[in-house]
Amino acid sequence: MRPYRPTDAAALTAVHNTLHLDDGHTLASWRQHMTHIAAIGGHAWVLTVNHMPIGYAAALPVPGLPGLVALTGGIAPAWQRQGAGTRLLHHMQQELMGSGVNQLSYAVPDLSVPASRFLQKNGFFIEHEEWMMELRPIPDSPFPVPHVSYTLTSFPAHAAVPLFCQLYAASFAETPWNQPFTEAEVADMLAAGDDLHFLLAGAVPIGFVGVRWTSATAATLEPVGIIKEKQGQGYGRALLQAVLQKAAAAGGTTVMIGVWANNLPAVGLYQSLGFEHHTTLYYLAHNLCQMPGTSPGHSPFLRA
Repeated sequence: MRPYRPTDAAALTAVHNTLHLDDGHTLASWRQHMTHIAAIGGHAWVLTVNHMPIGYAAALPVPGLPGLVALTGGIAPAWQRQGAGTRLLHHMQQELMGSGVNQLSYAVPDLSVPASRFLQKNGFFIEHEEWMMELRPIPDSPFPVPHVSYTLTSFPAHAAVPLFCQLYAASFAETPWNQPFTEAEVADMLAAGDDLHFLLAGAVPIGFVGVRWTSATAATLEPVGIIKEKQGQGYGRALLQAVLQKAAAAGGTTVMIGVWANNLPAVGLYQSLGFEHHTTLYYLAHNLCQMPGTSPGHSPFLRA
């Protein structure tokens, strides 16, 4: 068991591609991935047999959530069910103790997959369930006119970045799904081509929505928020209707949006606009500092 080395790249690219047939890496993209992990303050470990890497684990800090890391990793199929994964997981946990990390998180699409069974056997609990909801097609007919007065607008990046961070905090502080963005993250989103729109009540910004186009006709809305003082007054519906009309005018036919399954007001709003449950992610977590007899904690949604 040892830290990752650049010379491990070829062997671990092969391990990863065997485990993730739909999400493979080239040697170059694997090297870039591992460089990114190191650059953001993450850690990676390798399990070897006769000096040959047979598995790996990595812990990536989650932006905006100190103490929480997202896990990736796996063991080559020929070495599974022989204790190798347990040894690697326990080594990683020991390495992270005292480092400021207090919770590990791993997302699975189904609780029956081997990774889920393995982690739950090793003390991970189901922390939360997130739905991806889909609207397809976007309705051709105009949406009903909301009963609130509003304007949907955009601002130059130098104004949009700090405004977004301010509104995000005013919308989600003290909620389980709060995961603050840094100004650098928001600037990177805009530089990557994401759209950021703001809802104004009169001249006052009260809400926001990020729009990431994943193809010429498909977009994902994330994040979406209305400041607490204006929630429950119809502004969330107004914001979504306005951005859906804008997406349709731009040629969009499919819109995706993520939501915690237990965020019932948001789920109800999205369903009323025609969104349907598409896929699910289950977030498994393990508290490094949890003492025997205490209750599991909670970690917010992890941004991809």
